[in-house]
Parts: sequence; structure tokens; C-alpha cells
Amino acid sequence: MTSEYQPDRRLSGIYTAANSLDREGLESLCPAYVELSENTARYRDAERIGCGALKEVFRTYDAHTQRWVAMARLRKDRGEDFYDLFIHEAWLVSSLSHPNIIKVHDTGVDAAGRPFFTMDLKSNTTLADLVEGERPAGLNALLQVFGKVCDAVAYAHSRGMIHLDLKPENIQADAFGEVLVCDWGLAKVIGDYDEDETSSLVSSLGGMTLLGQIKGSPGFMAPEQVDPEKPKTVETDVYALGCILYYILTGQPPFRGTGKAVLEATAASRVRSPRLQFPQRYIPASLDAVVMKAMARSPADRYRSVPELQAEIEKYAAGYATQAEDCGFFREARLFIGRNRVPTLISVAAFFILGVMGVLFVQYLSEQKRAAAQLNSEYTSFVEETQASRDAVAYSLADSVRRLVEFAINDHPVETVEQCRNILDTASEQGPGITDALGEHFALDCLVLDHQSALERSDRIEDNFQYQRYIRFAEAFPDFDFSRTKRPSLEQLIDYLQRARTLDPAYTYHIERVLSYDSAVRRDKSGYAPVVEAALQYHHKGPDHLTLSFYEQTSVVSLWSDLDVRLILARHHGKCMLRFLPFRFLELDIAGSFPLADLDGMPIEALDVSRCPELKLSYPVELPQLRSLVVRAGQFSKETLRSTIRSNAAYEIIEVDPASWTSGFFE
Repeated sequence: MTSEYQPDRRLSGIYTAANSLDREGLESLCPAYVELSENTARYRDAERIGCGALKEVFRTYDAHTQRWVAMARLRKDRGEDFYDLFIHEAWLVSSLSHPNIIKVHDTGVDAAGRPFFTMDLKSNTTLADLVEGERPAGLNALLQVFGKVCDAVAYAHSRGMIHLDLKPENIQADAFGEVLVCDWGLAKVIGDYDEDETSSLVSSLGGMTLLGQIKGSPGFMAPEQVDPEKPKTVETDVYALGCILYYILTGQPPFRGTGKAVLEATAASRVRSPRLQFPQRYIPASLDAVVMKAMARSPADRYRSVPELQAEIEKYAAGYATQAEDCGFFREARLFIGRNRVPTLISVAAFFILGVMGVLFVQYLSEQKRAAAQLNSEYTSFVEETQASRDAVAYSLADSVRRLVEFAINDHPVETVEQCRNILDTASEQGPGITDALGEHFALDCLVLDHQSALERSDRIEDNFQYQRYIRFAEAFPDFDFSRTKRPSLEQLIDYLQRARTLDPAYTYHIERVLSYDSAVRRDKSGYAPVVEAALQYHHKGPDHLTLSFYEQTSVVSLWSDLDVRLILARHHGKCMLRFLPFRFLELDIAGSFPLADLDGMPIEALDVSRCPELKLSYPVELPQLRSLVVRAGQFSKETLRSTIRSNAAYEIIEVDPASWTSGFFE
């Protein structure tokens, strides 16, 4: 039989001791709790960083959360009649949850009885700095910022709120892609317009927000904001966004001058087309039309919503005509060609072929009728002239293929090869004896590594010096009979690249074309790193001077060389040779010079250049996914790195001594 349960007296003693801990014992057990419980002053070390029409902003330390925040305080010259307006802004912003709207963390009343609230502490860079700073951002980058501002405003509208004070100074936009719409002090719930909160007009105009009977920022206000009696709607914010777009395109607000003159021009909406006002600037006609529609004097003539305005910007970015410009057929045609450069080039070539063939056919029929009534000698002369015309067409088509391969093979290798073969078939029909058409067929066979088919044509082009290199490669690998669906093994491809270096060490652009096509059609590219290594060794004097390792499990590429290294082998297309590998982390150990611009656009998350003593930072480099950058201590200043290397996120700069470890930083 089970005995009756008896409590363990030792457990009771431990419980009693735990509940009777003195202060010293509690601090040793949970120091963070003790520190938090002893914090009497939550906010301290305040430093003023800005001032507006309603409030002052301070950088202050939050002892409870142990971080620096931004604290907004009502200006000392604002009395009790501004208290609710100030608190209203804090409550309104805290009700909005969007990545492009500043976040409020805490509200309260200080010891002096005046309200305050705290927000995220961000950089002091605004849209105005990106437009007018020492290194102004490009139009595409500014339009991306504008798109995020539209996202935030559209979200607020969906929650029934309008901003009413949109201007460049109220838009934080740093170099890492973060955009925040701030200063919601004039924001209103749609349909709620109590214009009698204050009775006197603030005298200082300048660029400061007005808080009196007229509310808004001169230069970025809609006409209806000048008249307190007129309702403010979604279209009021659309007008302000149009002013901001005007500012992005021109670097100037749409209304300038003295305070009174700005208000009069705003009320009359005397806006001149940016293209006419600033003829020295490049302002696309599409965006010019969008600005003028968004800034129409009557709200009914503007875009009816922010998403409608966004859609116009997206159309421009994608190469389509905007509704605002109401473009004609020829403008639509130019935009279509811009969106479809390679297909259009191929189509133009095809239309050229059909047109020439049609003309020749009509000419042929006409001449046939005439020749039937003429002497046999005249007929023979006609046939010779006709064939000469057909040969000229064949020469022109072969030359078009040569240019098309150079222009498009690295962007669209499969489609380019197929279209070029079709054009060359037509050229061969027009001029069967034209060696240029046969030569371009031969070059395409070599690019695909179908050397058996290539060698069948070689006897007719062997006297043409521009194909001698191809012939040398084909004769070295006569058994290669590969196609789009049948590819060489990785070992065969590596052997080809290694032996090609001994045959002709300066045929770099052909080697890259071979890899572009092979990478595009090969279904399984696992273990492809040795192929890329062999291609780079071809350009850098062999394995004694360059090695590349790819660790697939960790997505790390490690590249070593004792020479100057270039990863872009053909400047006209600007594509990095590492594009053939799916890596995320890159370690470079290069004794010679290396231009970092060769990595522009690559999806690199972490980059180690600490072992590159001659790293070149001559041009800005876009690494949109960069999170970590490892450099040698003292190699470059952080300001130089951040101004030259740009990412969509805030990346970390790690300074190290390369001599302090033997393995790679990411291993």
C-alpha cells in the first residue's frame, strides 16, 4: 500500500530563503530588474536637433528601453491653446502602422506640466538633402523615394486621414532606402475641418509650417488651403505630392518669392510647366504632364487618389505612356521600342528581310516580262544583276547577325542564337555563295560547341582571317557535337577552357559567350564553380595566378589572385563573371588592383575586401543586398565607403587586421 505523501522540509526552506532575499542578493540574481526598478528619470541627456512651427525635437536617452529616441516637446512660446493640437498629432501618428510613417513610442506630461511624445530617432537626411545636397541622387532613386511617400500617404488616406503638410523637409530619406513621412501636426480626419483652433496668422512664412487661419507650408500648399472656408480632401494631399514631384524634377519648389507673393501664387495656382520653366534640365515629358495634372487648380481635375498618381509614375518607370500626357501614335511607338529593344531589333531585321525580298520579287517579275521580249544576252545580264542584288542583301543580313550577337548574346543567349540562325538561313537562300553568312553560321556553331557542324563549313571560309580563331578551336575539339539540349560534361567544359588558353589566350569575349549560352541552357548547374574558375584563369594567365572556391552549403565564394583582376571582361555589356554562381558571400584576396565597380548590381550580402591592398573606389557601386562589409583597418574612411558603396539596407562596416587570422572571415 502506498504511504501517505510527506512534504520535503528542504524545499520549504529554499522557498522561504528565495522570498526573503535582501537587496544585495536580488541584485546578484537579476541585475537588469534592479537597474530598471531604480530608474527614476526615464529620459535624460536631451540635445536639441530641430525646431518647427509647433514643436522642438530633442535627441534623448530612454533609460527604460536603453536606447536613444527623438522627443518632441511643445515650443516654449506655445501656450495651453496648442496643447491638444500637439497631443492630437501624437495620438494620430500612433494609430498609423506603416513602414514609411514615423512611429510614436510614448506620450506624457513632463514635470512642468507640458506635453511631450517620443519617436524613432532617425538620420537628419531629408528628401531636400537628396535633391539639393552635395551629391544629389539620380532621378530613378528619387522616384523610388517618391513612391514610398505615396505608399505612406495612401495608407493614411485608407485610414481616413489626410496629412495637409507634405513637403521635402517632412520626408526623411537616408542613403539606405528608408523613407519616413513625418510631422503629422496638421493631419485631419477626412471631413473634420475645425479651422477655428487658432485665430491669428503666424507671421513668419519662409519654409515653416503655418498654424493660424491658414495651415500648411508655403510653396507646397494646395489652393484650397489658402482659404480656410474651403474643404480639404484627399486631392489636397495629391496637390502637395505634385509639388514634391515638381521639386524632384527641378530642384525648386513650384512657388517662390516673398511670403505674400507665394500665398497669392498658390491661391491662383499659377504653375508653369517644369519643362518650360527649366529648359536646361532633362525633364521627361511624361513626368511633366503628371506634375501639371496633380497640381491642377480644381481638385476635380487632379488625380482622384494617391494610387492613381502612383500608377502614372510606375507606367513611366516601366516605359509606358502616362494618361496625363495623352501621347500620340509615334510617342507610343518610341516607348514600345524602348521597352523591347532586342525583340524590336530582331523584328526590324525580319521586316527588312521581308521588305527587301518583296521588292526584289516584284522587280524580278517585272524584269522577267521584259526579258521575255529581249535578246538572250540581255536576259542573262538581268539575271546577273538580280543575283548581285540578292548577294548584297545576304551581305547585309550577315552583318546584322554579327551586330546582333555582339549586342544581345550576354542578355538573351538562347533567343539570340535561334533568331540569328533564322536570319542566316534567309541570307544563305539569297546569296548561296556568300562566305560571310557561312562564317557567321560557323561562329554560332562554335559558340554552341557544335564543332562537327562547324567543320563541315570550314573549307569555304578558311581563307577569311576573321574566322581563323574559331577554326583553331573547332579543330582542337573535332568530336564536340553539342546543342541546346545536349551539353558537355563539366569535365569536358573545363578541359575545353584550359586547352583554349594554350591555343589563344586573348579570345576572352568568345569564352564568355560560350559560358553565357551554356549557363542559360544547362539544367543542372551544381558544381559549376570550377567552370567559372577556368574561365577566369583563361583571362588571368592560368591557375598559378588565380583560384576560385565556392562553398555551396554556406554560399561563400573565395577568390585569390596575385595579379590585377577584372571580373567584367567586356565593357560594352558590363556584366560580372561571377553572375554564373548563386553565392551570397564574397571573400577577395587580390594582390594587384581590383575595381570594386566590377561587382556593381551583384546580390552580395557580405563582402570581405580586407586583403585587397589596391582596391579601386573610382565609381559608385550599387550592392542592393549588402549587409556586412569587411575592410582592413585604416584602408578607407567609413564616410568614403558609405558614399561610394550603396545598399538598400544599412550595412555594417567591420574593420579588421588581415594578418590576425589564417582562414576566411566568413568561414
